[in-house]
Amino acid sequence: MPDPKRILITANAFIEHPEYFAPLAEAGYVIGHQEEGPLSQERLIEVLPGHVAAIAAVDSYTAEILANAPDLRVISRWGVGIDSVDISAATAHEVIVCNTPGMVSSSVADMTFALILSLARDLRAATQRGANAEWVQVQAADVFGATLGIVGFGSIGQAVAYRARGFDMKVLALDPYPNREKAAELGVELTDLPQILREADYMSLHCNLTDDNYHIIGAAELAAMKPTAFLINTARGKLIDTQALIESLANGEIAGAALDTVEEEPPHPDAPILSAANCLITPHNSFYSANSVRLVNSQVVENILDAFGGRSTRFIVNPEVL
Repeated sequence: MPDPKRILITANAFIEHPEYFAPLAEAGYVIGHQEEGPLSQERLIEVLPGHVAAIAAVDSYTAEILANAPDLRVISRWGVGIDSVDISAATAHEVIVCNTPGMVSSSVADMTFALILSLARDLRAATQRGANAEWVQVQAADVFGATLGIVGFGSIGQAVAYRARGFDMKVLALDPYPNREKAAELGVELTDLPQILREADYMSLHCNLTDDNYHIIGAAELAAMKPTAFLINTARGKLIDTQALIESLANGEIAGAALDTVEEEPPHPDAPILSAANCLITPHNSFYSANSVRLVNSQVVENILDAFGGRSTRFIVNPEVL
């Protein structure tokens, strides 16, 4: 009998829903190891050997890790971001990399608006006052009719713009490869970052992390925003210079921020960003809803079955490996 084909699972949203493993089990795969990620480089090098595929969190698949995983043939990322995978190294080692674009868009867009409304109404402080029977009313910021700036007008940015129509917001968007037809359909003005910084009451980040946009929001950009503006990030923590944001909030350069992702995840309990003024922090949870779990868990399995079945999966990042 041939050895079972072992799969490493580090995506917690898959670990928590083992019922989605059934199609893989029927095809002869077994869970070799499961551990909530992202795992450190040392831990990945330790556990990867012997696994032919990985259902991956945002673990960093570096060239060194891939060189130490001779059996690995497929990385199926739970989510859209692939910035944690060295695609060139994966291709050189003949490892197929897949992701699941578009399947968490609604969930992230919903969370974006939850954060916008929470900032506008300062719900963290308001609920604390209510719990303490401090019946004090504090003036809120307006959302209806305000200006929303979207940095990254892909599927998530478009979903956010769609929701903004219900609040009659003016929407400005930036994208290096803009979908002009979608912008026209949603009434979005495509523009540049300086205009968004200058005019937005709420600026929301929805772009991939690349070498070009690392710390796209730094001290200069924060200083260019309105003092009444709010910054929201549900994309990647390294899009924002954390220290610059802490200082900007402390100095009142912007009114507040909401971060579903930070530069180092999970942050150290004493990380200064956790106690920054007027800053909401949520634990990278925007993608996680009932519908997104159903869609993505099904797709990460389909990616693996397609790859090993010799079929070109819809969401292969490096098709040249085939």
